[in-house]
Amino acid sequence: MTVAALAAFTATGNVSADDTEMEKAMSTASKSLKSLRTIPKDDYTAAADAVRTAHEAILKSMSYTASMVAEMPDGLEKQKALADSRRILGLNYSALCELELAYLEGDAAKIEAATEKMKETKKEGHKKYTDD
Repeated sequence: MTVAALAAFTATGNVSADDTEMEKAMSTASKSLKSLRTIPKDDYTAAADAVRTAHEAILKSMSYTASMVAEMPDGLEKQKALADSRRILGLNYSALCELELAYLEGDAAKIEAATEKMKETKKEGHKKYTDD
């Protein structure tokens, strides 16, 4: 399994001994976000806690290098890929913080908007930096 720049949302949640630290952080984020499916829609406090756990894991993952980037030959393209993968993680972190705020406010429209923003950054990251 290679790293998912934004794998928080589609990782299986299973962590093996072969996983990188980044993959482990992404798995934590994934499990946390998947837990939103089981939290009652009106339990905004529990949902905010789950999202907070996810964005904390994303923040942790930003200190690591994606496997696909690490395996690239040194040079400009690798530097650009590293910067871009971190840009996407930053955007996702921001979207997750917005989502937490929306849950704390109990604002369904903001929850939907932040969720869509998060999904878009996930898509971009997976397309560029995963092989799944």
